[in-house]
Amino acid sequence: MRCHLTKMSTNYKSLLDQARASKAVVPQSSIQILLLVAVVLASTAMIGNVLGGYHFGFMEINSFSIYIPSFLLENMTVFGDGVFLLALVLLFSCRNIRFHWTVLFTTLLGAIVVNLLKDYFAMPRPPAVLDPETFNLLGRAYKARSFPSGHSLTAFLLASVCFCYVQNAYAKATFILLAVLVALSRVLIGVHWPMDVLVGGALGVVLGVGGVMITAKWKFGLCAYVHLFTLSLFVIACIIVFVDGNDYKLALPLLYVVSAAAIIRTMKSYVFVR
Repeated sequence: MRCHLTKMSTNYKSLLDQARASKAVVPQSSIQILLLVAVVLASTAMIGNVLGGYHFGFMEINSFSIYIPSFLLENMTVFGDGVFLLALVLLFSCRNIRFHWTVLFTTLLGAIVVNLLKDYFAMPRPPAVLDPETFNLLGRAYKARSFPSGHSLTAFLLASVCFCYVQNAYAKATFILLAVLVALSRVLIGVHWPMDVLVGGALGVVLGVGGVMITAKWKFGLCAYVHLFTLSLFVIACIIVFVDGNDYKLALPLLYVVSAAAIIRTMKSYVFVR
């Protein structure tokens, strides 16, 4: 028993030392590309608002949902769920302490910003404005706190963080594409206006870039106490998936599999070490 505890401690100390010793390099080219994405999203929102008002483009986009299987839409939209994304971080980047710190910081920052804006603007969602017979709605009919889209902000935020951490161009493109699909799904399932997802996406990119740049210099999250707290939050997020489930029932198998796999991998990486 004592030998195993010593091995756990040595393994964890090695991960911490590696995180502290590694130099965080934020590629300027990645930052520039991401900021360009934010500008495109924000500009599209502004132009759409000028030409068609706050509700521009909703009916046109939402009408395409009848051609897309509900299973696909529900599994697409959960990739903007913060709890599920934390489970994904554990599954695919279980031992990267520096990445954990960046994800924690940007996630908290994003949660504060999106909730403040939602409460301040208090914009009604499509189910609160439109006749249910005139558009396609999938899942729960949310009616309040529409602007900005939290799912879109979260998806673009984490996509931006991953964009800065990976080197492969195809992986970078995939992260942005997934964020775009998440944002699009919120309109397709009828719970957000295009304005909500465009502004949410732009904010997510800006906050993600800011979080990456700040945590690259601020190493507060690379100490044992803060990282253990971070790791605990990620594991709790996995457990919440099993306890609370999700509004999109067709996506539950995916959520359960990812969360279970993330918990198992965490146990193997930090507790049952060889």
